[in-house]
This record gives sequence, C-alpha cells and structure tokens, in this order.
Amino acid sequence: MNQDNSPDVIGIGTCTADMLFVVSQPPTYGRSWRASQYLRQGGGPVSTALVTLARLGISTRFIGRAGADPEGVFIREEFQKDGVDVSRFMLEPNVFSRAVLVLVDQTTGERCFTSRRETHTPLSVSDLDRQEIESAKVLHLDDADEASVQAAEWAKAAGVTVTLDGTWHSEELVDLLLPLVDMPIVSEVFAQGWMPDAPPEAVVERLCELGARIAAVTLGEQGCVAQWEGGTFTLPAFPVEVVDTTGAGDAFHGGFIYGVLQDWDAAEIIRFASAVASLNCRQLGGRTGLPTVGEVHQFLAQFPGTDSQ
Repeated sequence: MNQDNSPDVIGIGTCTADMLFVVSQPPTYGRSWRASQYLRQGGGPVSTALVTLARLGISTRFIGRAGADPEGVFIREEFQKDGVDVSRFMLEPNVFSRAVLVLVDQTTGERCFTSRRETHTPLSVSDLDRQEIESAKVLHLDDADEASVQAAEWAKAAGVTVTLDGTWHSEELVDLLLPLVDMPIVSEVFAQGWMPDAPPEAVVERLCELGARIAAVTLGEQGCVAQWEGGTFTLPAFPVEVVDTTGAGDAFHGGFIYGVLQDWDAAEIIRFASAVASLNCRQLGGRTGLPTVGEVHQFLAQFPGTDSQ
C-alpha cells in the first residue's frame, strides 16, 4: 500500500445512517405524533469523530464496511462530503447497513435510539494492513472486536497513539484492548458496565493503572472527570442552548484528538474538546453543528476563566 498519502488519523468502528425526528413527546402504540423537524445524516462514534476532525482541518481515513444498499451509499457520500478518505470503506452487496431512528426531545435535546442491525460481514483482521495502521499518528476505535484489538497492537508497537471512544464494549475482548489504549474516553454507560457502581474517579484511576496517559469519563451536561499525571480533575461543560445532544460525545473525541495532535497539555485538550461538543449540540444532528477551529477559539474566548478543578 502506498503510504505517501497517509492520513493523520485512522478510524475503525461503527457507521450508521441516522434518521432524526424532533418530537414534543415520545410516541405510543395506537397514537400518532407529528415531528417538528426531520434530518437524515451519517452517524456512528468513530465516524462522526473523523468528520469532526475533518472539519477542524485534520486528514482522516475510515476503515470499515457497510452494505451496498441505499443507506451504505448514503454513509459513504456523507464521509466524502466532509473530506474523510473512504478508500478503505468497503460496500458489500446484498446485505444491509445499520440504520438508526433517533427521537430527539424538543424541549431538552435528549434522544433515544432504535436501530436496524447491519447484516454485512464484520471487519476482520485480514481486512487490515499493518503498514497502513503504523503510518498514522492516531488510531481511533469505538469497540473491542478482534480487528480493533489487532490494529491497536500494531499501533502500540509502532508508537502510534491509540484513542478509544468507550461507548460499548465486547465483554470478551475489552480486557485485551484497554491496556493498548493510550487515551480512553468512556461514557457513563461504559463505565458502569465495566466497573458497576464505581464512581468516575475510580474508573479513570483504573484506566490509568492499565497504562492510559490521559483517561476520562464523560458525564454529559456535568462535564467530565479526567486523570493524567497532574492528578484527577473535574472539568465542567460549557453552557449552551441545547437543540440536540446526538453526537456530542463523538464530537468531544474529535476535538480531543485534535488537541493531542497539537501537542497541547491535557487540560487544554479537554477544554477544547468540551467546546467542540458543546457547539455541536446547538443544531439538529450529530454533525450539523460541528465547528471549524476558528469557531472553537472564538467560543472559548467567551470563557477565559474556565479551569479544571
């Protein structure tokens, strides 16, 4: 494989076609409610993080598979629209891509999901190219499947930074993946599934014991708890008028990786990532409100006293 056009960030993970409906109340059987807004958009944790990075001016490539159905073609077009490299995004004939129905609360911006599961062949180790993985600066993952674990092993051995969006996990393989991750950022759902009843401070401490340089648990509007060599810190979220929280965590990961590539200190990285996530919540969809670098810095200028605690 030609490495001359190697991207800064390679992502391996989930891709979806999202159908978002803004509703005043959840639907019930036997009743009909009219949505106030509708949007169709690409989604998925790693996928949206890569789009976030592309909007911030970082070169990215998605390695994955979807069906060669209308949803898969749409997912690819959404990547291409934002400049994400899809040369390693494979469309498989006669199978389904993952499609997701997202109901967004008109008042709070909170959402719930239901999905049509994909039927395409899962990404396998044989689909990967070791030199390609080793050529990146960052490898970003969102699951602990066999292909992701192998890619993380190659990346770790080559000195490539491995980041993880811990949204869900494979029970069998997560213990193999976590020691390979330099910077895990996990959701409350992941944290409670992995360490039931443990506070976020205990979760980030355990992640650092496994070898993480920076570890964080994201807490939505409450911000995040993070640990690095300077200690354990609670970092607040930024106040914005929320329209839709879809993709906020994915945008946080994209902003976080951007900061890593700039070689900023951990507090500055998380502050920037929090701003990216907050800005993305101001419009419908996981990608509509993704900002440029200039927009993020302009936003942060309004909060010069925001510090970690």
